[in-house]
Amino acid sequence: MARNRFSTFAWGVFAYGVLVILWGYFLRISRSGDGCGTDWPLCHGALVPQTPAFPTLVEYAHRFSSGIVLLLVAAMVVWAFRAYPRGHVVRPAAAVTLLLTVTESLFGAFLVVFGLVADDASLARVLIRPFHVTNTFLLLGALALTPWWASRPPVTRLRLPQGDTLPVLGGAFLLLLLGWTGSWTGLANAAFPAESLQGGLTQYLHPEHFLVHLRVTHPVVAVAGIVALAWLGLRFRSRGGILAPLGLALTIAAGLQALVGPLAVLLREAISTRLLHLLLADAAWVLLLFSAAVLAGEGTRTIVTGPGGGSSDSGGEGAGTGGAGGGTGGERVGPGGGPDAGQPGRAPRITAG
Repeated sequence: MARNRFSTFAWGVFAYGVLVILWGYFLRISRSGDGCGTDWPLCHGALVPQTPAFPTLVEYAHRFSSGIVLLLVAAMVVWAFRAYPRGHVVRPAAAVTLLLTVTESLFGAFLVVFGLVADDASLARVLIRPFHVTNTFLLLGALALTPWWASRPPVTRLRLPQGDTLPVLGGAFLLLLLGWTGSWTGLANAAFPAESLQGGLTQYLHPEHFLVHLRVTHPVVAVAGIVALAWLGLRFRSRGGILAPLGLALTIAAGLQALVGPLAVLLREAISTRLLHLLLADAAWVLLLFSAAVLAGEGTRTIVTGPGGGSSDSGGEGAGTGGAGGGTGGERVGPGGGPDAGQPGRAPRITAG
């Protein structure tokens, strides 16, 4: 029962974390990153800003909500270590979430203190963007995987099957690359806005800044990324089980990105469209990680001693409640029916299906 409550709490932390991340996107899109000046953690020298302007409200709300995330994640870590035994994957997942929450806050503080916000297009900001985006993606992944593993049957080890390692890692890298190039594109659009689509194309003839050239990398990477993610989704769907809906959702997310991306350009980077574009990217990332988690734990199950010295399957990703055995009890060996049956002093054995 305590673990069920933890799972519910962790899903709630994940949902709230997604909202805070989206608010961070809005902060950047609305160019409100300098809403508190270069003060951190104070805002214009005060704990609570007086008569704040809109950018100040946006920035202050983001800091306040991020502080709540830190408190929630810290509570989640304490609860995880109390509710789960040593060696359970939920423990390190929760701990990594806390670490990434802290580093995310440090990234924000660094950007504010050094003025790498709003319309700043310095080389320093261009270089730090991929690191910040990567940390945000990793934080989102840790926030998602903690409740996922808390809600699933326990696994004893995590290892991607040999044939899935390269496709999954390749898909993850493409999503990160999309995030990096997308952040440069957003920065270029903020610092060097074009009044029309034609004006944006004209900027390539006489670029004001190297960011204008970097802007073209995003749609190029997006084509490869969308095709790869759709293929991965279909590949996962063909595996059946819980991978089928995850793969279908990943394919749908990739297809929607193919529509929303160009739409954002045609609508001249409308805030609502850009937020939807970023939300779909986050959804694709989470779906890919969920699929990878299933693959990494697939076929790993714990054999526990049953009545009369037999053994029964208590986990795994196979059909039926007993795992890969397919029935309600999975693989079962009666007394004297297997090499481990009835042998005193033998520890529970871990096998891969």
